[in-house]
Amino acid sequence: MPRRGALWVAITLVACIASMSGQVSAQGVTESATGSAHWTIELPNPFEVAVGNRELSFTVLKLANGTVLGAFEYQQVVEGVTYKFNVRATCMHIYDGNRAKVGGEVVYSNDSTIPVGSFAWFQVFDNGEGSGAPPDRSSLVGFGDEAANEAFCNSPNLPRFGPWDIQGNIQVRVQ
Repeated sequence: MPRRGALWVAITLVACIASMSGQVSAQGVTESATGSAHWTIELPNPFEVAVGNRELSFTVLKLANGTVLGAFEYQQVVEGVTYKFNVRATCMHIYDGNRAKVGGEVVYSNDSTIPVGSFAWFQVFDNGEGSGAPPDRSSLVGFGDEAANEAFCNSPNLPRFGPWDIQGNIQVRVQ
């Protein structure tokens, strides 16, 4: 499953950690969310168009001092057009022990309606491991401004749309 998206996320995270290695070791990681997922929202749905969520790859850490490090890449296919977004994580909160809400600043977008400097967010559910565990789940990625991003991360609310069962693996940890 390692693709360019997962590689971009890994390289970004390594660069973030390397640049703040003293802070990471001094502060310690208190929360983490990692994974790679894909799913399709078939018709009928609230969007009135099939939505292919080709890949959502992410690695995000929260340090004891509240600093958030990491990134995510999201690719969505709508009516045959692939939209790609790379996002530097700026917020993450874990709710209920297995649900992570992640948001950040868009650093790459090929969608003219979502410019660089916009913000994006999503939430994922880690439903455990093994053959008897239910599938992990994800919301769609939302887009907006910095205030909406922070409000999303800081709210314990469940997704407005979804969540949907995903193919892939999500890990949500509170250390």
